[in-house]
Amino acid sequence: MFKNIVVAVDGSDHATRALQVACDLAKHYDSQVHIAHTPQLETVAYALGHSAVEVKPSQEQVQAAGKAVIDKAIETAESMQIKPASTTIGNGTPSQEAVQAVKKNNADLIIVGRRGLGGLSSMLLGSTSQRIGHDADCAVMTVK
Repeated sequence: MFKNIVVAVDGSDHATRALQVACDLAKHYDSQVHIAHTPQLETVAYALGHSAVEVKPSQEQVQAAGKAVIDKAIETAESMQIKPASTTIGNGTPSQEAVQAVKKNNADLIIVGRRGLGGLSSMLLGSTSQRIGHDADCAVMTVK
């Protein structure tokens, strides 16, 4: 039924559960699992007198954070006896990068956590998972 499953991860508990569901489905359907992540590091602002200075993370910090999330996701998948077919670290908007991963991997299912790390974005369903549900050209499963 599902040959290629993309799972979008962000390091949250919901994303870990989504990955576990993806791995379970992959076993049942003999599917390939593709892991996608887009790091979203927050900037820091320092007040200096009457002004503020915004300090953005370096590209190296962003890549290191992305690699850490992907490495943890690979470890989780392998603990369930699934070797990911591919991993992607995006550098744009998480929802757009996830939808691109669907296209790139010819996925027929994308699985996302219902809520991610941005807990205040939406009351019932995270804004990233909403956008993926709206934009993806395949079946979408959200996992709590």
